[in-house]
Amino acid sequence: MTKEEIYLKANSVVGIEGMTGNERLWESGLMDEFDIAKKSDKDKARTILQALKFDELSIGRIVGFTMESLKYPNPWDFPIENPNGKENENKATLIYSDLKEIGMGSPLSGKCKVIINDAKEILITENCGGPAIWTRNGLKVAMPIWDKSFFGGTHQKIGIVDLEKLTISKYKRKFQVLDLRSFGGKNIIGFDSPIHKMKKLGFNYINEPIEQTIVLK
Repeated sequence: MTKEEIYLKANSVVGIEGMTGNERLWESGLMDEFDIAKKSDKDKARTILQALKFDELSIGRIVGFTMESLKYPNPWDFPIENPNGKENENKATLIYSDLKEIGMGSPLSGKCKVIINDAKEILITENCGGPAIWTRNGLKVAMPIWDKSFFGGTHQKIGIVDLEKLTISKYKRKFQVLDLRSFGGKNIIGFDSPIHKMKKLGFNYINEPIEQTIVLK
């Protein structure tokens, strides 16, 4: 069955948003096709669930996560330049350099600096991961920061750069691998461990304890 045929069947289902997963598969006539694909063709299985409007977290739990299934940008593949989209005095761009894998096949880590208004250049840290996410007004950016502890091993924490205060705040809460997707209001949304045992992340930075705040120079 082709992708077009799958979507044709899925789009024929009326009221799909109010159905359970099994009801969506049954009503679309894709139940048998999915059972076969789940065993022998993970990409087709993902396509069927996407066509039936399963959310990404549910798709991963049902058919598994792979590097190929991750959306771009992600912790393994993100741009080395990340502008905030402003063209006034608040214009800023993150620049990554010396990126390398934490371990074989692991996400990337490297230096990250911010260039403000095409003039001022400030080093953020030398252990930044990605992708970083700007707020809509471009005055704050959240990013994964790699950290190590003697007993806890290597993990990530969330850092928030504030361009108005020229500070970076690193928060105490630990994560495996962060895949940040949006930063609005008080909340950072994304995933932790996007390949292994993926968990949805909702991080209200106002209520989270801060480990340290550093003035950027």
